[in-house]
Amino acid sequence: MKKVLGLAAAGLLATTAANAGQITVANTDITLFGGVSAAYNAQNNDHSIAKPGFAKDGFSVNNVIVGLTKPAQDGGIGFTAAFGSWEAPTVVASSDVVNGRNTLDLNLIGHGKTTEFKPWLAFVTYKPVAGLSVDAGLLWANFGERPVTILNPHITRGVLFTANPVVMAGARASYDAGIAKVYVGTGKVGAQLMQPLYKNSGVTPKTYIEAGITGNLKQVGLPVDVGLHTYNEAGGRDIYALTAGGDLGIVSLGLEVNYFKADKALKTVQKNSDSAWGAALCANVKPMAGIQIPVRIEYADAKKSQLIPTIAYTENSNSVWTFTITPTYNPTKNTFIRAEVSYVNSDKKIFVNDKENPKDSRTTGAVELGFLF
Repeated sequence: MKKVLGLAAAGLLATTAANAGQITVANTDITLFGGVSAAYNAQNNDHSIAKPGFAKDGFSVNNVIVGLTKPAQDGGIGFTAAFGSWEAPTVVASSDVVNGRNTLDLNLIGHGKTTEFKPWLAFVTYKPVAGLSVDAGLLWANFGERPVTILNPHITRGVLFTANPVVMAGARASYDAGIAKVYVGTGKVGAQLMQPLYKNSGVTPKTYIEAGITGNLKQVGLPVDVGLHTYNEAGGRDIYALTAGGDLGIVSLGLEVNYFKADKALKTVQKNSDSAWGAALCANVKPMAGIQIPVRIEYADAKKSQLIPTIAYTENSNSVWTFTITPTYNPTKNTFIRAEVSYVNSDKKIFVNDKENPKDSRTTGAVELGFLF
């Protein structure tokens, strides 16, 4: 799996890789990786599309992930594949809402329900020469939070997660020039995990292109990685993202700023604003060995559009801000116990309690135990 700037949980991902085991199959060394986690979740209300009588608390198996990878050598071919079933709780909507299990009708999932056990990352890599690689298959976006909980510092995903493509089917070429890395890719629209309400709008984009550049500012004395990314759908949405992150010792910081724009066809159907934007600031304080305290603060403005579908409110503009804190204890380098509280406040009453009363804020809490291998 690639290193991702911004909000990716590089520490957890590195732990998974470091503790992965080796399997020898037909004289080929293959690395086994994955993890399992379970959680207790509670919420005072849910997204307004939740059906009456939704659960306010309960236990869940958040992740069951098993993966295999064989890195490509220069002039050779490798692969990565991860199979699993996972929950997708977000600050603005429960996993039940995201997966359509207890909703009126929300078309957010392109690749299928996250709770279905199947491939969620699967691609073949060809590396013709040093520094150049081509991946083809089911890929993850090169910016934003990772799909599965155990690869993020928080249990819930942020509001920007619900507006990014996250998962896509296509091909991507990457070149590492040393001081910078560039990539470009294309594929079919359809597998994207998160997407605007295309089903209701009647607009069906068919293809996408993506491109980006990342680099490190160590040459100028700053321990910071920065990236510029773009994701564009033909006849759908365009996303432009700036990411930055760095480890300053006792604290690491990450920033993601996204601008969303509707293509002409989508704007014509929506008959409202053609843009939206959001930003997320993350900090992870590590006061002592085995203890970390990740914090995430977000602000997003939908601007009457459906480009951030979970906060869309087309009659009037709607914006939200969110706060999430997740104190985490690592008993060993490949296990964790974490508790979390998240809060979101909206300009409009986009939430409802279990008595169907509209609300403009939402609070969730969770405790999760996990094991990485």
